Amino acid sequence: MLVSRRILTLSAGLLASVLMSFMAVAQENVDCGYPLTNSERTYCAEKALSETEADMQKAYDRLHAKLVEMDADLPDHLKGSPGALEEAQAAWKVYSDKDCTAYSFPFRGGTQGSELYRNCIIVLTLKRTEDLNATVEDYGN
Repeated sequence: MLVSRRILTLSAGLLASVLMSFMAVAQENVDCGYPLTNSERTYCAEKALSETEADMQKAYDRLHAKLVEMDADLPDHLKGSPGALEEAQAAWKVYSDKDCTAYSFPFRGGTQGSELYRNCIIVLTLKRTEDLNATVEDYGN
């Protein structure tokens, strides 16, 4: 009986791995310019969210590095910009979550609620990225 369960567990794990690999290959062929199914729309939205979050992180990292560089030349009583940025980014994350939760609230629990939330986060992330990049430009490269 123990051997049968072990074989069944291994078989289920192998099947899950094969299915995950198949799904990954299938998703590579999704045209995100025109997703047809719910799973394709979800895949494309998650991909877009991941890309926008990566872009925001790059902008944040650029600005943070610039502020660290600027802080090095300031007297002690004027230092602290990198920490202020860290606090602002943490506050932005809380804000964006709460704002998008409120936006999608009437549809929570359903597919549309998840889509509205995710799309809201994408839009706010794009705007935040724009703001971070503009600040870097304001301070000069």
